[in-house]
Amino acid sequence: MSEFTKEEWRFCDNTKYGWQTHPFSITARKKGVNSATIANIPVRATISLEEAKANARLISAAPALLEALETFPQSIAWTDQDLWDWSKKALEAINKAKGIDQ
Repeated sequence: MSEFTKEEWRFCDNTKYGWQTHPFSITARKKGVNSATIANIPVRATISLEEAKANARLISAAPALLEALETFPQSIAWTDQDLWDWSKKALEAINKAKGIDQ
């Protein structure tokens, strides 16, 4: 099993709070604290704000994408339910990376 913060990683749009140096971040709720910062996405002259936002969304979806790949049905004898469950998990992870609400 991979080692990383197990709580759900969340995309945070800090532009709502006037943050200019780190407009986006990825956090996880931890017991006993409001949240733990996984990563801050700083402003860079070579990366547009839209690209930085897309990068932050992709990073926040990384654990869900990893889980979807790790749980890919390994059996040749998939049931329709196995394939449906995995497809749903993969689509949810992809939508999270793209910032699409379900």
